[in-house]
Parts: sequence; C-alpha cells; structure tokens
Amino acid sequence: MARKKKRVDIGNADTGVRSNYSDTLAEIIADGFCPFCEAHLTKHHKNPILLKGKYWLVTKNAWPYEGARFHFLFIARSHVENIESVKTPMWQELQTLYKKLVRIHNLSGATLLLRSGETGLTGASVNHLHAHLVVGSKRTKKTTQMRATIGFKK
Repeated sequence: MARKKKRVDIGNADTGVRSNYSDTLAEIIADGFCPFCEAHLTKHHKNPILLKGKYWLVTKNAWPYEGARFHFLFIARSHVENIESVKTPMWQELQTLYKKLVRIHNLSGATLLLRSGETGLTGASVNHLHAHLVVGSKRTKKTTQMRATIGFKK
C-alpha cells in the first residue's frame, strides 16, 4: 500500500514563536488543499504578492523566522514538489526575482533556502517547491543566531 504524501506537515512548524502558525496549518490540513497553490494562497496567507513572474511569485512570509529583518517566500506558481522538475527558464526567473529583491531592499547579504521534496526530510511545513530569502541582523557581541529547521539528524 502506497503511503499518502503530506501536503502540510504541522510537526515542522515549531521553529520558534510564530504567532498562530500551527493553528493555521491545522486549518489547512482540515481543508485538504495545498496552501501554496496559487488558487488557495490568499485564504490563509494575507500578505500581498510583491513580485510575480511566469513561474514564481514572491511574498513576505506571513510567519517569518524569529529575528528576521526580511523574510520573503518564492513560491512556484504551479504545484511542483521537487527541484528535479525545474527547467532552465524557471531557474533563470528565480534568479531575476532574487536580484530584484536584493536591489529593492538594498541587501548586502541574505540566505536563500530552497525547500524541495518530502517534508519529513527537509523540515518544511508545506510540500510545494518554495524558497526562503531570509535576512537577519549583522552579527555583534549582542546578537544571537537565528533558528530554522533544515532537516533532521540521528
């Protein structure tokens, strides 16, 4: 018997205090849809779409990682779960949109984290190809590291 893939993995939502994120994921699971598919995105994600291309849309993360100055999501417009499905034009557009955000927000450094495949391996909450662009503060003696789940260790 084939195991049913999870669209949403609420177990991966505990990356620090993030408002009502777990509650929202529980509602999405009950509704039974992919929250990143464009037809459903605005039901629970209230931030506006900032940039839109043929393959990707960009928005601010509604539940940013604790301590992030900026936290954007690049979401594949079609339901793609794995990076292996991405063709060259889609990669190029991701780079173009990334460069626009860097220019618009005058970013001198950022982390780009791409979520691809099974949430039980990646630590993602949603099984839909997406990338996080996260910018923290400059390291000083008074700052601490930001935390994000990127997978699991034995």
